[in-house]
Formats: sequence, C-alpha cells, structure tokens
Amino acid sequence: MDYCINPSMLTSVFTLPSAVVDRYLKLAKAEHIKVLLYIFKKMSANLPLDEIAAETDLSEYDVKEALLYWADCEILLPSGELAKPTKKTSEPKPKAVAKAEKPSRNDVAKRGGEDEKIRYLLQETQLKLGRNLKSNEASTLVWLYDDEGLDVSLILLIVQYAAAHNKANMRFIESTAVDWVNRGIDSITAADEALRRLASEDKAWNIVCSVFGIEKRKPSKYEAELAYKWINEWKLSPELLTEAYEQCVNTKSKFYFKYTAKILESWHEKGYKTAEDTKNHKSAEKAEFAAYDLDLYEQMLNSKD
Repeated sequence: MDYCINPSMLTSVFTLPSAVVDRYLKLAKAEHIKVLLYIFKKMSANLPLDEIAAETDLSEYDVKEALLYWADCEILLPSGELAKPTKKTSEPKPKAVAKAEKPSRNDVAKRGGEDEKIRYLLQETQLKLGRNLKSNEASTLVWLYDDEGLDVSLILLIVQYAAAHNKANMRFIESTAVDWVNRGIDSITAADEALRRLASEDKAWNIVCSVFGIEKRKPSKYEAELAYKWINEWKLSPELLTEAYEQCVNTKSKFYFKYTAKILESWHEKGYKTAEDTKNHKSAEKAEFAAYDLDLYEQMLNSKD
C-alpha cells in the first residue's frame, strides 16, 4: 500500500485482542467492528446501549447484534461471567443426529421470549434468507442452539453460506450444523475453514460435472471426496479429466465414475498432470517397444494412434 502509520497518532492508543484480527476480522460486519472499537476505547462494562448507538451512528438493534456476536466469539463476556468457573465435561457428548422431535411452535415462542440470543438468531436468519421462517425451520434453529449447543454465530455462518450458494434450505443448514457438532467445530476459525472446504468441494464438483457431462446434482460423499482430491489436491487439469473420460468410454462403451477414478489414480501415481503427459508417455512406450522390433516400429509409424 502507499500509506504508513502516522507516528504522531501513537501518543494516545488503546489495546485490542489480536484474536479480533487473526480470527474474526474477515467474518465480522463493519457494525460489529465499530461497536467493539468503542467498547475497548471506553473500557467499561456498563455502557448504555443508547450511548453506543449514538457514538457509532448505529441502531440499538445493531448494537445488540454486535454484542451478541462478540460474546459468541468470547471477546466479550456477559456481566458476572468472569467469576464463573470454566465448565468441564467428564463424559464425551453423544453423537448428534438430525431428529424429527424438535421444539413445538409454543416452545419456540417461549424460548424466544426468554433468551435474546434465540430471538436474534431467528430474526437474523430471516434477514439472511430474505423470507419469514416456517414453524419447522424455527424449531430446527432452536434445537441446534438449545439441544446441540451450537453457538448462534456458527449457526448464522451456515445460514449465510447457504443463502450465498443457492442452498438456502433448512435441510442443508441442519445437516451441516449436525456435522459440525460431531466434528467438534466450535470456533469461528474452524467454521471458516469448514466453509472454505465446502466451497472448494462445490467448485471441484462443478468442474467434474462439466467435464463428465453429469447432470448437476448433489454428489455422494465418495464423489465429493474424489472431485476435491482431483482438483484441489492432485491439481489435475480439466483436459486430463476429459482424457480419462474418453478412455473410459472407448474401453467400456459407457461412462463409469469408478472406472474413470481408477484411470486417474493410475495417472496420478505416474505423475501425469495434463493430457499431453499421457500422450507423451504413450509415444515413449511405443518407441521403447519398437526399438526391439523393426516390424512393430514400422507399424507404429503407419499407425494413426
């Protein structure tokens, strides 16, 4: 950048946790940052909402949202929490599973009145999805928060991802949240990494679908893992995928995903990255065999392969 810090401005400073930048800066809203900066500048636990709202030019709702966000990130603590001992669990939590029995409409309304975090979760989900929540959708959100113990900030990250990637349905949100609970994803950093992985898997699967002529659909776990491996880990080119597809069809007269996967695995072991690599290898093999058989060499020259 073409700017540097003005040293004269460093005569009056205040501290801010490094975690704010290292873990949460990419995910926090501008409103969240404004509220946090004001709180750390004042270093007071009893700042009135209306004061924060006035000084940051935000609504009181935005201020409440920011406070909840930073509380979920454990940058802020509710009053009285400092004196509480850290909870320790002696037994592992049972594996989470999506279930049909979830809070009723009355239970959801009751919990929304009791806990402002739930109220915020329901309101913010509606805003992110751009529509009112159905009764069963609200029940699922409350169940994830109350029964499975997933933080509001993490649930909303999934909702935000779903809305941005054409997956704005509660089935995706619920299955992703349950997966996170079972994998122990309980921080913004871990959640961000999980969402990056999801985005990479989606991108890899779209490339594979395009090359193999597969109708766009949700991949199986096996297909998703292979697509991710081919594109993101092995760095195989679309041209090489096409070459494997054509070899499969030429051999089997039909496309088989598992057979094509075996071809790509074999090529990866040989270090192939592009279609040109396979052609060069074929030429080298022909030349090697031809060196021992003049008739074969002549056939190779006359061959159209």
